[in-house]
Amino acid sequence: MAKLRLNSAFRLFCKDGRRFIVLLAAGIFFAGAGSLFAGGGQASGGSSDKPVNLTVWMGSWWADGVPKIVEAYKKAAPNVNLTIETLPINGYFDNAATTILGGGGPDLLAIDAYMMGTFFEKGLLRPWDDKIKNLDLDDFAGVKNAGIYQGKRYGIPYRASGSILYYNKTLFDKAGVSYPQEGWTWDDLRSIAQKLTVPSEQQYGYGIAAGQKDTGNVFEVLNPVVWAFGGDYLNKDQTQANLTDPNTIKAVRFWSDLYLKDKVVPPGSINYSITADVMPLFIGNKVAMLISGDQANSEFSKYPDLKFGFTVLPKGPTGTGGYMWTVPVTAKNPDAAFAFALWFLEPENLGNLTVRIPARVSATKYGAWNTPVYQTILKGALSGRLNPTIPQWAEMQKIITVELQNILQGAKTVEQAMEDANRQCNALLK
Repeated sequence: MAKLRLNSAFRLFCKDGRRFIVLLAAGIFFAGAGSLFAGGGQASGGSSDKPVNLTVWMGSWWADGVPKIVEAYKKAAPNVNLTIETLPINGYFDNAATTILGGGGPDLLAIDAYMMGTFFEKGLLRPWDDKIKNLDLDDFAGVKNAGIYQGKRYGIPYRASGSILYYNKTLFDKAGVSYPQEGWTWDDLRSIAQKLTVPSEQQYGYGIAAGQKDTGNVFEVLNPVVWAFGGDYLNKDQTQANLTDPNTIKAVRFWSDLYLKDKVVPPGSINYSITADVMPLFIGNKVAMLISGDQANSEFSKYPDLKFGFTVLPKGPTGTGGYMWTVPVTAKNPDAAFAFALWFLEPENLGNLTVRIPARVSATKYGAWNTPVYQTILKGALSGRLNPTIPQWAEMQKIITVELQNILQGAKTVEQAMEDANRQCNALLK
């Protein structure tokens, strides 16, 4: 039965005083209990004769899916008292790291792949290597490699996402512009965005993000441009920043010109995130195109009057990412945490229980995932590129985002901003 719970570690986490719904399922373990779903494997809480308390932290977008997970796991492992706490993304990772450093935190923690480096550096995670000997890692998307640090694996992805291009059919049809198709270029995107921009109606052809509140959104849109132009953020061995490379400069100029020169993106984009700001404009028929992953399809599908399509990104590598299951060093019941995560990762369980596209190819046979849009996203996830997973990357993203804002505000040229970002990032890498 669902009930409210705030433990001491969670109170440290929730400094803003917000309350969150915590769902707790309790029972008594019987050896050999099976999964809720046919074909699902057995799970163990680490003990066959006494209850085990297991706490999991996940993002707030999981709130509606939590009851189903709790109910399923109660049947798989009746001895486990499973508590899943769903928390907002703002401050999620910094607060999680602070709480673990203070000796608290959950038994199992969901982490965005791009944040793994921070947790590696601080030694906050337990390795998975001895727990996954029978796990088919070839069935996982490329984001699986984000969990590896110094030869050990500290995370297994349950969610994978590749970036795709969503377009608003209403705005395209009104302007008489053909829908974008596979094989198009970034110059094609710019040309189309210009045709679909009507400033007098506050309508814009393309959405970007440059806000500091969610730097992951910034790089989801920036990465494909940087990589398509032959640029990169670091050299090949990830020991030096590469932000002053001519190709990187060219890519950032193209990206910033969409705002400064072409004026095909909304004027508030300096402080925007894709999810919080651009997606609502897309839904309101004010932005014609945006880059996002599976979360956009989930959101757009809630609006029956919204007519939208999707396609692969313009020519060049796309970005890939996802969320990892990790077990903090402070976990009170690490064996139960590993057991739950492995149960959740079984293809049928994952396909039926996840609220975002699963990281396992075999899991897409279940649930709502075997559809054209999700298969397009998965294609990008399997073949795309990862952000750097070095410990300094999270701080580097903040540095680069500030300098991108300086460019968009006209405070610095592209060359000046990238030179300053390059110097600051290299200082972190020493």
